[in-house]
Amino acid sequence: MEIMDMDSREIVKAKSSSSSVVEAIPSDLKFFAVSLPSSLVRLSLANNNFSTESFPLDFSWLFMLKDLNLDGNPIVSLPNCVRSLPRLEMLSMSECKLLTSVEHPPYTIKELDLGFSSKTLLRKVVFDLKMLPLKLSMLSDHLALSSIEIQGMVKIQPMVGVEEKVLCSLGWTNLDFLNIMRVGTYFRGRGSEESEIQMYYEFGIFSTIYGGKEMPNWISCRSKGPSLSFTIPSSPNNLRGLNFCYVYTFPFPYDQFILLPMITISNLTKNCTWIYNHYAYRVNVGEGCVILLSHWMFGMNEMEGGDQVTITTVTEEVEQLTEECGVSFVFDDGNKDEEEEEDVLGYYKSWNHIIGGDLSSFQATTGEYYLSSRRHLWHGGTGMVPFYRDVVKKDSPRYKEKKGCFRALSQR
Repeated sequence: MEIMDMDSREIVKAKSSSSSVVEAIPSDLKFFAVSLPSSLVRLSLANNNFSTESFPLDFSWLFMLKDLNLDGNPIVSLPNCVRSLPRLEMLSMSECKLLTSVEHPPYTIKELDLGFSSKTLLRKVVFDLKMLPLKLSMLSDHLALSSIEIQGMVKIQPMVGVEEKVLCSLGWTNLDFLNIMRVGTYFRGRGSEESEIQMYYEFGIFSTIYGGKEMPNWISCRSKGPSLSFTIPSSPNNLRGLNFCYVYTFPFPYDQFILLPMITISNLTKNCTWIYNHYAYRVNVGEGCVILLSHWMFGMNEMEGGDQVTITTVTEEVEQLTEECGVSFVFDDGNKDEEEEEDVLGYYKSWNHIIGGDLSSFQATTGEYYLSSRRHLWHGGTGMVPFYRDVVKKDSPRYKEKKGCFRALSQR
């Protein structure tokens, strides 16, 4: 254990050997915690074999505590007592190998370390609406490839579990066949993982990946090759978003994982460009063709009738080809109540780092944004994890700021 008292400002360590730790800190923290001074500003309980149940129900009398280290303990979720700390600024839970969820840490925290050196069981991170911008330390290579939610960053769930009303709001119909299909995903450091077909959500972009050769029949505007250009049609109703789909082929055997292309959408009229680097690194759908279907939640400020738009897919593996791509438009239905529609996608729209929200830390140049969830994932608190495509591309975007702070939810 390591503590720092507000009055003495001295750090007291009780960790000279494994036996001294056991003597200094009982296996059940509930009884030991009452003896901690209220003036404590720093407390380390790292590597002491504490389970989630070992912690007391309340830590609120530690009203001066700013720094709490729980590294290396077999906790499954954030202990309830941590939420009662009124001034906590730094919380570290790295190398907690059994950790599956971190829900509602104190909104006062400015640094959250959830780093792992190997595969993690972490599946859910949820923040308070009043959260401050924080430095989030996580190793992206070791995060799960399916069924995970880091609120404000990425949400992945099986397509079979997505509500029908959400799919209808996206303009997605006749996709029931996806419920019986499988997909393999791969990321360096994490390895491969097979799962049901997933719905991905990040930056206000929904997407799913599956095997096949035919795009959905409601994708109306189509073009052979890796790009298409079009004019957004005029309508008396507001544009909610657009659906973009591509069919991707590759010459490898079906047991190979293929690299997903990046998607670039440019509104030439408004001089805005979004370059999307998908959360998934490589996929295997068991067929010679991959289909990626995506919905972009654009609004009136980003896209409107009459705007000239181009969409391009770019891959770094020249053997892989985008055979066909297409787009369709989703407009408000004038016969539906707007409030009902807002409720359907309200949670997704509440995320802060989405198109139409705060993308300032993703800005490469004026009007151009490079959308990668790894922008806010750090390594050991020393800096930003490099994007794998930034490493291999000489003309990679250069950000105005080297580091950015993460805020999950919009306070608008």
